[in-house]
Amino acid sequence: MTFPPVQDYFDLRDNPRGIERIPAARQYLPLRNFLAAVNSADSVFISGSARAQPHSPPPGSSDEASDFSSQTRLVFADSSLNFERDHYAELAGRLKGLLERDAGDALRVILRIAPCQFTDENRQGYSLSIHLSAQGTSAEQSEMRWGLGLTRLQQALMFSARALRQQLGA
Repeated sequence: MTFPPVQDYFDLRDNPRGIERIPAARQYLPLRNFLAAVNSADSVFISGSARAQPHSPPPGSSDEASDFSSQTRLVFADSSLNFERDHYAELAGRLKGLLERDAGDALRVILRIAPCQFTDENRQGYSLSIHLSAQGTSAEQSEMRWGLGLTRLQQALMFSARALRQQLGA
């Protein structure tokens, strides 16, 4: 990944109205709310990319389950934090702990610390890739579960951001 991404990137911290130019954010309200929150002034994050999509079982398949997923990449708004993997490892560990509580079989979150080239600093650092998927017996149910899971992820990120801000302030 490169930050900022070369294509289809909108700096939602500087221009929150840029969210209107992201097709998935226009189509899926939970993603729109998530992006607005993680790019807000209260957040320590900036989103690098985001997409969401339904996955239906192949026609004629005996599996009736439906799946809905999203992929988001985040970096820290304070660019100095992006070059130490430990900050991302601590964030991922905190998120994992928060998200494992009351986790059901229908929702899955994959957190991945990924290399990232920061073009403004001409330097290699890190980003956090978050893959969220939800299963349901119908497309509507899987999308609803995904939306609820995304809200939960948003809350965990904001909680983690406050803890990080306190830790760095100490």
